[in-house]
Amino acid sequence: MTDATVASPSRVLRRDAAENLDKVLDAARTSFDEDGFEVGMEAIAHRAGVGVGTIYRRFPTKADLIAAVIDEVVAEIRDAAVAAMDNPSAGDGFCDYLYAVGRVQFTHAGCLSRLWSAADEAVVAEVESLSRDLLVRAQREGAIRSDVVYEDVATIFWSLQGVIERTAPVSSDAWKRHLDLLIQALTHEDGRLRYPPLTPTQARDVKQVWGQRVARGAVPLSPVRKLAD
Repeated sequence: MTDATVASPSRVLRRDAAENLDKVLDAARTSFDEDGFEVGMEAIAHRAGVGVGTIYRRFPTKADLIAAVIDEVVAEIRDAAVAAMDNPSAGDGFCDYLYAVGRVQFTHAGCLSRLWSAADEAVVAEVESLSRDLLVRAQREGAIRSDVVYEDVATIFWSLQGVIERTAPVSSDAWKRHLDLLIQALTHEDGRLRYPPLTPTQARDVKQVWGQRVARGAVPLSPVRKLAD
């Protein structure tokens, strides 16, 4: 047997470490989805089938693990935006994107309280940039009313969060109906909106204040128990 056919100990170790990392992230994501951020590291380790020390070697604090999971969830939203950009119909792509964001939030309801405040700022900025591009494309096509701004889109995402947190225990479709109603408003420009949207500064302030409230534990951190989507 030649050396080329034998995996080196360091290569096996790296593979094992990578597999353990995947197990930990999968277990943490599922645990947070089901039980929120109050779930203990020992429970996550048990679910992953690894020792709790394995988690702490990769994630020195629970906050580090939460941030890693949040980054994965926000990356799902970014990927949905990228996919929407490839839709030949800008209007359909934009609406599909809104539903995709709703599905991500519903699926990861236990992560909602920190979804934007704990995520990597670069990924959040990428999501915002793509969202703005999707909106502009849809407006140029005439599919979305011309007086809608990105801050309206951000407000839609926040409203979906609230609807999901309150209705998911009894319905997997309530957020979809809510979004249906909002899309009807977005796509019909037969009446002037009476009130102005949030300014970019106000939208940033909302995210900052919400993040501070979450950090202080001033908002519920427990997830909802969801029905199967």
